[in-house]
Parts: sequence; structure tokens; C-alpha cells
Amino acid sequence: MKKTVSVLVVVLLLAGMLSGCGLTVERPDIKEARFNFSVTYELNGEAITFTGVYVCEYTGVSWSLDGGYSRGWTGYIENNPTTGRPDNGIEICTTEDGGKIILDPGLHPAYFMNDPAYVGVLEAPVPTLILEYATENENEISFSSDEEDLAKHGVKLISYEYDAPVSNTFGSVFS
Repeated sequence: MKKTVSVLVVVLLLAGMLSGCGLTVERPDIKEARFNFSVTYELNGEAITFTGVYVCEYTGVSWSLDGGYSRGWTGYIENNPTTGRPDNGIEICTTEDGGKIILDPGLHPAYFMNDPAYVGVLEAPVPTLILEYATENENEISFSSDEEDLAKHGVKLISYEYDAPVSNTFGSVFS
């Protein structure tokens, strides 16, 4: 009986310690924000500008084996014309040989929400044009962002502009 009670007390203490650790992660004062962005690229000699709004949202405290507790963020392009792409990529065209040209705006919610855990880790976003091909294996895709490969398909990046990150502050859950 004494052994069972001791084991129960240890289990309860461990559970309490592990569940309480997330309380030390500071929460953002600004939990959601929208950022305008604009990317201009050339497609077959024509300049095309894609403008959009990137929405960033705080999703709470998350935990992982390799990093412990951290702030969770999610971000998405509002009204993305290319639905179903979890990477915020925008399909701009298909090539004659069956590939796809994807515009990856390089957006990261932690950067735009000015999360101090990522300052110095995430740099200002830079868009990338990517040539994507399906391989013979259904579960694999081949990628290239080589400028020469893209030029063969008449595509190149011209310019881009993004809103600045918010001036966010972070505080204890107890303050």
C-alpha cells in the first residue's frame, strides 16, 4: 500500500511539473496581425505583380522533444488563389513539359510577429521562384530555383516589398 501511494505521488508530481513548465513561456501582447506584401515577376516578357495579405496568428504554447516549450505561430495568405498548398506557395503557371512554376514568398509568422526567440535566426523574407516537377515516384517532387532553369521557361523575379514586423512585446502569464 505504501509503495502504491509513493508511486502515485511521484507520478502526480511529475505530471504537475511537466504541465506547469509551459507557464514560463512569455505570451505575446499582439496575437494576430495582417501584413501587406507585393512581389513582381516576369513571365514571358510580361511583368506581373502579385499582392496579398499575410495573416499571422498566435496558436498558444507548444511542446516538442527537441525544443521543449515554445510559442506557436501560424500564417497564411488571405484569399490565396492556389488553395491546398500548405507552404503558402502560389502557382503562377505550368510549363510545356508538365512542370509548375511556384512563387514562394518566404513568409514566416514568427518573423512578422517579432518573436524574440527567432530574432537573428529568421531573416527578412525573400521570395523565391521554384520550378517543380513530379517524379516517377508518386510521393516525390523535384525542385529547382536555379535562375537558368527558370529563364528557360521565361520566368524571373523583378522586385518585392513587405510590411515591417509589428513591435510586439511579450510578458509572463502571471503579469
